[in-house]
Amino acid sequence: MRSAVTLAVAYLLLILQSTVLELAPMRMATPSLGLLVVLHVGLSSKWTISSAAVVAFVTGYLFDLVSGAPQGVHAFVFVLMAVCARLLTTRVAVQGIVLGAATSFVASLLAFAPEGGYGGLRQAPVEALLTGIVGPLVLGLFRRIDGKVDSARSRVGLQRGPRAFGDPVRR
Repeated sequence: MRSAVTLAVAYLLLILQSTVLELAPMRMATPSLGLLVVLHVGLSSKWTISSAAVVAFVTGYLFDLVSGAPQGVHAFVFVLMAVCARLLTTRVAVQGIVLGAATSFVASLLAFAPEGGYGGLRQAPVEALLTGIVGPLVLGLFRRIDGKVDSARSRVGLQRGPRAFGDPVRR
């Protein structure tokens, strides 16, 4: 269920990104929204590495289809980024706005796959900056979606999460 919801939202974000690219009067840099989906599934401890790789592959392939890029380029890069994000999360806890923005910025620089040759490298820093700005918002959206869809948590009645140390016990 979580994978289907994540892929549906990823598809909507990719359609939004490609629409902005198509309606712009000239070729402009846009944030890499598909990469942010991949970062979320790679960084989240709720996703196994195999399910994160499948979501990354499907998101990358969908991005290849809507962007007109050669098929398989972004699928391969996004799977690599999901694995790298999983390796990063064993060392660093990516929480908060600043760390989310920094991780999004660096990941966008590393995952740059120029579609029209390497002449597009001039736009890579601008695209990375835009991805870093939008990154905390999209990562926060997916954290909320994962919290709402987590069926195990709702099944045992932990809707609001753990209580703080000083909270009185309700009976």
